[in-house]
Amino acid sequence: MRFGIFDQLEQPGDVPWHELYRHRLDLLARAEEAGVWAWHKSEHHLIPLDAAPSINVFLAAAIERTSRIRICSLVHLLPFYHPIRLAEELCMLDQLSQGRLEIGFGKGISAPEHLLWGLDPDEAVAKTDESLELILAAMQTTGNFSFEGEFFSFADVPIEFEPYQKPYPPLWRPGQLDTAAEMGVRTMAAGPLAAVAASASRYSELLRDDGIGRHHPPMIGGLRRLVVAPTDAEADEIGRRTWVAFSEHLTRLFRRYELIPPNDPTLGGDYDKAKHFEAVVVGSPQTIREHCEQFAAEAGTDYFVGVFAWGDLTAYEVTRSFDLFAEHVIAPLATS
Repeated sequence: MRFGIFDQLEQPGDVPWHELYRHRLDLLARAEEAGVWAWHKSEHHLIPLDAAPSINVFLAAAIERTSRIRICSLVHLLPFYHPIRLAEELCMLDQLSQGRLEIGFGKGISAPEHLLWGLDPDEAVAKTDESLELILAAMQTTGNFSFEGEFFSFADVPIEFEPYQKPYPPLWRPGQLDTAAEMGVRTMAAGPLAAVAASASRYSELLRDDGIGRHHPPMIGGLRRLVVAPTDAEADEIGRRTWVAFSEHLTRLFRRYELIPPNDPTLGGDYDKAKHFEAVVVGSPQTIREHCEQFAAEAGTDYFVGVFAWGDLTAYEVTRSFDLFAEHVIAPLATS
């Protein structure tokens, strides 16, 4: 299998921001050394779910701290950007990494974040589609660039940038399986193992090789929040505690607006339900290895993506969890 890490870079509590950033970069370096294939960073705003909302700043730091691991946004929230500026910055990141950048795109699932930024959530889908079209066109342009759309209009803009990967880096569209397959771009699946397998099967069935993702091999990953500890009992105790914090972080803005998160990944804050549906997997190294071996045999994909830093997990708990996973799972099971 290949292994990845998904990171929302949650603020676990009263951790000084500079210490949080430094610890996460240290974890990223450990992941590269352990043979992790890619690191995926989400984007959220005005919420403890994301202590690094300026995603490109942190991606740049991650790129400079590493040399092999692929660096992927999951996702850039396109309605929050001026598309020409974002195209410039994505090209910079791809050049800085010498072709290790992967780009996730989406509108964002949190209407409250849009509202607090003064954006219209009802325009988010159309604006995302137009921004993506514009960004990819600009990345492939040499010379002057013109574009006419509903939200953006440019005439003879001189393009002075280009990505390292041609015509543009690999693209990811999580949360929209059918759309991702029809676009031929990469995606992520969650839920019970059977659901991941069903998603992988449907993705393969619907996958088109003439979409915008045709320049890079397709891929679907299976996502799991993890807690690895020396014993099953300790891992379960930590998981139950940190699920409460994760649920509070994710739902804080939704509760402010008396809304329910779409496809609520916290399952209403119900830890036992989350374990049942494998939204979180906790246990000793042996338990987690057995889960990953079953994933490899039954998931229909060879890409396992773990979330190691989430909720209110301490730096020690995160580092121990990842180190145990690296030693007992990645080392014996990973492929290049």
